[in-house]
Parts: sequence; structure tokens; C-alpha cells
Amino acid sequence: MTTTTHPLAEQLADFQADFQSKAPQDAQATMAAATEALEATGIANRALTVNDKAPDFELPDATGKSVRLSELLKQGPVVSNFYRGEWCPYCNLELRAFQNLLPEFKQANATLVAVSPELPDHSLSVTVKHSLEFAVLSDVGN
Repeated sequence: MTTTTHPLAEQLADFQADFQSKAPQDAQATMAAATEALEATGIANRALTVNDKAPDFELPDATGKSVRLSELLKQGPVVSNFYRGEWCPYCNLELRAFQNLLPEFKQANATLVAVSPELPDHSLSVTVKHSLEFAVLSDVGN
């Protein structure tokens, strides 16, 4: 599976098929239960959509520097990606896809940020591991 030549949806489908063919049944059951529990919270129904106004926030980036949404918005539009953590292979595929799209965001004068509930140390690890050129913010308190 190549992560740079396939669209994200195809990469995710490939990963899912590979996981289902190789992972033990108990691991698959754990993942399925976690996904069902997340869906049951109704989080998708409460998510902001295009052109919704996001609440202002201030979070540390991977180096501990404080980043405030309202300050980023002074420079132009902001695209926010929320991911569960560096342990999530689906999230990592998505982060790499966003990195590949970064030139398009920059061309549109948009700032891209990713937000995770993990500690800044994990954000730094993700930034280095995936050669991310956008801010990875830590929202430990959700």
C-alpha cells in the first residue's frame, strides 16, 4: 500500500481490508466496539460544518508555544483537523493526506492545524514522524 499515490478514501479502505485479514478477532472486536461507542455519543451530529463559527481556543503546539485560533484567523481561513492520537493508524493516514494537500491550503491563504487530546510530547512525535509542516496542537482536556 502506497500512501502518497492513492486518495485518502482508498488508503483507508486498503488499511481496513489489511487489518481485517491480519488482525486477531479480539483486536477487531475491540476496534469495532470503540467505533460503535464513539458513534453512539452522537459526536458527528454536534460537529461544526463548513462556514460554522468555531469557538476561540488557545492550545499549545508540539513545542509548547501557545496558539490562539482568533490570532490565526487574522491571517486568513483556518482548517482544523481533529485526530484521536498517534496510536490511531486511520488518523495517521489522514494527517499525511493533509500534509500532501498543504500547498493547496497555502495557495488559498489558509492555515492548517491538527488538534489531538494527547500531550505535546506526542504531538511532537507525530510532527517529526510524519514530517508535518503544520501545527499539531494538544487539547488534553478536550
